[in-house]
Amino acid sequence: MKNETLLPFIEKLLSTDLEGNRSNLVYKKEVLRNVKLFFTWLEKEKLDEISDIGRKELYKYYQYICEEKSVTGTRYKGELLSKRTINGRLLAVKKVFAVLYREGFIKNNPLQNISFDIPQDRVALRDVITEKDISIFLEKIDTSTPIGLRDRTLYELIYSSGLRVSEAARLYVGNLNLDDREIIVKGKYERDRVIPISIVARDFLIRYLGNRINKQDEPVFLGSRSWVKNKAMRSKEISRRFRTLLLKFNMDAPKRSTHSIRHSTATHLLDNGASIRHVQELLGHKNIENTARYTQVKMPLLAKVFKKYHPGENEIKAAVNEDYLEKIGELG
Repeated sequence: MKNETLLPFIEKLLSTDLEGNRSNLVYKKEVLRNVKLFFTWLEKEKLDEISDIGRKELYKYYQYICEEKSVTGTRYKGELLSKRTINGRLLAVKKVFAVLYREGFIKNNPLQNISFDIPQDRVALRDVITEKDISIFLEKIDTSTPIGLRDRTLYELIYSSGLRVSEAARLYVGNLNLDDREIIVKGKYERDRVIPISIVARDFLIRYLGNRINKQDEPVFLGSRSWVKNKAMRSKEISRRFRTLLLKFNMDAPKRSTHSIRHSTATHLLDNGASIRHVQELLGHKNIENTARYTQVKMPLLAKVFKKYHPGENEIKAAVNEDYLEKIGELG
């Protein structure tokens, strides 16, 4: 079967598999997009029959994506693809051959027992905003207008609880428990977590929501042009608005984005003596190594935090041996 005929069939099978695994819509779109990129490369290489593809061709594709440069975005345009992007491309190809093998389209899976040496990731461009600058930014927002009050509430909450932009965009009034100062956040891969919010963020939420406070099914943050239709702000709108405000307040910087607020929350908590385990839970990271990398924690600070918050025979402190600290140090 020709690739152009096979592609829709593969997309349908993978969609069914992903839905069966309860994968979220963002992940599903990412996988299918990477599948299309692979088939575009096959067409470019004039490889019309999927059954003719072996290890030689797959290694060639691997080399191709390792040398490919980003053509979208502003921060990484013109740079080599990130480790995460390369892994995503390869995972999609693995899924393609797994489903073809399962359905009997190929007799052998050429990816079986193949391992790829993924290149070292580029250094992430991230800017931790100081506590002083965060305070200045929030105070400069004019809360006398409906949009200004929304903006102050939005960025106050992101900073309060270390939210991802997508998490703030998907927040509904029913997710709020303002009496106990808690919110239910739907994080990556549909993992829910309950996290606290600050008194200031709680108070701004009450003020901003007004009589919408009891409309459980309504998005918390409404788009600037959709007050009547009650549509939620999208992630891109939240990011664009943040950049607009930064420019307005003369606070813009090359490495500064909405995600910088989340980085800042975590770093400020650690700088003020919070446990890295608590920060891990707040951010919704599965592995503490991700938190250490994410917050740019250096080994001396990490050791200090653990000694302060996990003394004696605590099982967590026992796990922080020299090998572990060396591993964390490499992440920094």
